[in-house]
Amino acid sequence: MTRLKSLLARVDGLGARLMFMMGVVLLPLALLSFAQSLSSNRLAESRMRAAILGETLIAAAPQIDLLMQARGTAMAMAAGLPQWIADTESCSAHMHDIKEVSGGNYSFVGFVPLDGRITCTSQDVPFLLTNSPWLTDQRANPRPLLYVNRQGPISGTSILNYSLPVHDDAGRLLGFAAVSMPHETIEAQGMAATHGGERPLAIVTFDGSGEVLTATTGLDNVSRALPAARPLGGFIGQGGQSFLDRAADGRRRAFAVVPISEGNLYLLASWPADTLDDEGLLADWPPYAFPFLMWMASLLVAWLAAEGQVLRHVRALRASITAFAQGDRRIRPLSMRGAPRELRDVARAHEHMTVAVLHDEAYLENVIHQKEVLLREVHHRVKNNLQLIASILNMQLRRARSPETRAAMQNVQERVLSLATIHRELYLTSGQTDIRADELLPRIARHILKIGTTAERRFDLDLVVEEIRLVPDQAVALALLLTEALDNVLKHAWRGSEAAAEVRVALTQGADGRAMLEVVNPIAPFTAANTPSAPDMVPPSDGFGTRLLTAFAAQLGGWLERGPEAGAEGSLPRYSLRLVFQPAALEAGEERNSPPESGLSEPAVATPNDPEPT
Repeated sequence: MTRLKSLLARVDGLGARLMFMMGVVLLPLALLSFAQSLSSNRLAESRMRAAILGETLIAAAPQIDLLMQARGTAMAMAAGLPQWIADTESCSAHMHDIKEVSGGNYSFVGFVPLDGRITCTSQDVPFLLTNSPWLTDQRANPRPLLYVNRQGPISGTSILNYSLPVHDDAGRLLGFAAVSMPHETIEAQGMAATHGGERPLAIVTFDGSGEVLTATTGLDNVSRALPAARPLGGFIGQGGQSFLDRAADGRRRAFAVVPISEGNLYLLASWPADTLDDEGLLADWPPYAFPFLMWMASLLVAWLAAEGQVLRHVRALRASITAFAQGDRRIRPLSMRGAPRELRDVARAHEHMTVAVLHDEAYLENVIHQKEVLLREVHHRVKNNLQLIASILNMQLRRARSPETRAAMQNVQERVLSLATIHRELYLTSGQTDIRADELLPRIARHILKIGTTAERRFDLDLVVEEIRLVPDQAVALALLLTEALDNVLKHAWRGSEAAAEVRVALTQGADGRAMLEVVNPIAPFTAANTPSAPDMVPPSDGFGTRLLTAFAAQLGGWLERGPEAGAEGSLPRYSLRLVFQPAALEAGEERNSPPESGLSEPAVATPNDPEPT
């Protein structure tokens, strides 16, 4: 019983179902395609070659006869001309008779001497060919030649000229026997062979250099009847052959090449491959038609089987998984009726996983909310305690008698208020594991300058803070550094005759990922004695602020540079503080790595000619 259940479970599986159905459907197709392909390939190849060569020879017979007739005429003329050329009138009479006997197939028959002065001709008047390129070539290399001239010098029409060297009994070259045939006659023979153009058969002749001599399509349109990837010169010396290829117009055509005079004259026949009759290259039903139909039918059956057994269930499961991944937390029941056992197991696992994920998300959201509330409460309480300490210091400040004590206590009070301001802004920021600098720093800058503004000290703040996300450790260190820098601004910024001192606070990020904090404020011009031209607003400090800035820069792992700068022409000199550091990866906000203790490590600090000890 156990074995029977195990066997039924295997048969009910998706793999067994698909293997069985695809095997049953594709087995007949595999057998039929194999047998049909073997026989069809052999039959198609033999039919193709026989059909092309047979059609070519039949269709080209009139043109071949005409060209062979012209060749025979030229050979006969070459044999008789040594005896005829002595008597010009008798020679011309012979040429007239040859032209008349041709029945209009020749446009010119005559003897061309080496000097080009034609007197023995079928024409009524002599003719001069002294500067003819054809005659120049023949004098340099006497040989039997088929020559195409698109503008015949005698007839004025496109001609095909067959010439043969004429020698006397001593073997000296006397001239050339020439027979010219108009292209119209040759093309008419080709059109007649193709039943007046009813069949789209094209016949092209070309010489031993691959140049087209005649074409039933006309020489202007001959490229559409030639194979696109095979130049005619490649058929020279190859004998007769037939093949299928694409013409220059992109259509599939059947081609056959037949040598008329090996090495001198060739004939190429071309016609669309799909227009041959049943005895030609392709029949109405190609050899692969039946296997293809069987294959399509098998694909249709296989698709229907897959659709019924797999695809519709997979689509339902995919829709549920995709909706859950995109944030839809509604649990919808999956209908897997009739699905294979494997898909039913997957659907049940998906439902269990969905419930577990929703439970874990709810738990984590609650934990995160509690931590956020606790962290905000910590910042709030720290802020309140610092404000309380500042209030206590203020009470002690009223009781202090010496100016040094009052200045020291006031300095401590301002730093405590600055820390309270930082914790207040941390309490108000939107993030906890990461803090947006464009939310935190502008609030601190505005708050500190607002606290330090009096009737004698007014500021015009220029803020440029980009959206840079910082881990809390870096955010606190950066905020403390900015607070200390602005505390120096409150002490040393000088407005001169202006209504308010211009203070620039900028935090930007470069292409290399490093961030730069910049705090710039105007300072009083210096006299020759290197003393300010206006009295200090606060007494000088002991340099504790410099150590704080250095320690905060060390926590950030940055490079601190500060010092006076010359202002623009006509403006006050400036004091600038620049810090370049690398923002930590946001994953570090979760690790909560402890920063190095203040004063234990310091970055390089450039303070050239620092006039402002803090």
